[in-house]
Amino acid sequence: MTKKEQALVAQYAKSLVEVAVEHEYIEDVKNNILTLMTVFESTELNRSLSSLAVPQAEKTQLVRLLKDTSSVYINNLLELIILNQREAFLFEILNSALREIEQVTNEYDVKVISTVPLNEEQKSRVKSLVTKKFGLQTGRLEEIIDESLIGGFIIQVNNKVIDTSIQQQLHEFKMKLI
Repeated sequence: MTKKEQALVAQYAKSLVEVAVEHEYIEDVKNNILTLMTVFESTELNRSLSSLAVPQAEKTQLVRLLKDTSSVYINNLLELIILNQREAFLFEILNSALREIEQVTNEYDVKVISTVPLNEEQKSRVKSLVTKKFGLQTGRLEEIIDESLIGGFIIQVNNKVIDTSIQQQLHEFKMKLI
């Protein structure tokens, strides 16, 4: 993506979030964006919208299908996307809007990578650790299972990392021996 396209994506996202904040509708907009992101992740929608082989009329129809399930602010964004033929950037605009919302609300999604699934108590402890260690509010907690860690866990939130994995500890030990 070019710098001009990145600026375009950022402006659409920023405008959406500013309107949502102004009308105190930020949580609903965030939930609608998360729903749309689920659609993107479970389908080939982003590929279709960014493909030069897909006719503009078909892209417009695909975006119009998304309008029926969202808030008025999301519907306005989608209509603007259609009007300006920016369908190829919709996925990135939604991602950028989520990041803007995180900054505005100081509530960030947490990614936990571990060798086994976490129970509810462990999830709660991870959220309180993030709040205590980084001073951030936690949103959704995404779990990723990675057996190559051997043991321990990795917490990623807002470009910050806590890595207590055995794999990392072995790597650090190896570096000290060299």
